[in-house]
Amino acid sequence: MKTTFLIIFALVSQLIFSQNLQTSPFIEVIGTAQKEIVPDEIYIGITLREKSEGKNRMSIEEQEKLLFEELKKQAIPLNQLQLSDVSSEELILRKKTNQLISQKEYELRVSSVEEVSRALAAFDSANIKSSYIVEMTHSKLEEYRKEVKILALKAAKDKAKYLLESIDQKVGNALEVIEESNTNTSSMGSNVYANASYKNTTESNHNISIKPITVKFSIKAKFEIK
Repeated sequence: MKTTFLIIFALVSQLIFSQNLQTSPFIEVIGTAQKEIVPDEIYIGITLREKSEGKNRMSIEEQEKLLFEELKKQAIPLNQLQLSDVSSEELILRKKTNQLISQKEYELRVSSVEEVSRALAAFDSANIKSSYIVEMTHSKLEEYRKEVKILALKAAKDKAKYLLESIDQKVGNALEVIEESNTNTSSMGSNVYANASYKNTTESNHNISIKPITVKFSIKAKFEIK
């Protein structure tokens, strides 16, 4: 009998609490925050392709050796260079001559615009024509994502506070917190986007443009009105 009474009491208490929660006055707001971060991990794709001009032929192995030498001259450690996951070595068909040629895909990891510039100088000296920015990120990106989410939630509370103060009311406890999906996307994933580009000129100078990574989040929050 005592056990039955306790169960009934618990169910009634939960029902009363739920009703109070639903009928309690609340305010719902959205807070947004963003942060720009200078990338410290920049990945450059490099394509080495077997060259054949008349009787002159340059194998991939010869190009690799030259590339390694030029990177060393630019003080770029070779352990930052690795074969691409997509393709290590493959044969492609040259349409004009109907000839099979070998090519290799590499990725070079650098940490600054200055190092990108030195890498491109090495590519020029090694006569490498195909290179491009693959990806940009930051070694502490997850920490920045958490920081921006917290800032967005605080922005939501601040908004609720000044809106309620305008009608002589106060913000209470948070009743609900929801992370809003963001429409800004890139190869780096939702809520994080960046842009990078460079181009070669006939004088082998490079116009390098690397914008900061932008981390942006919106948080929807429901607060009690006191």
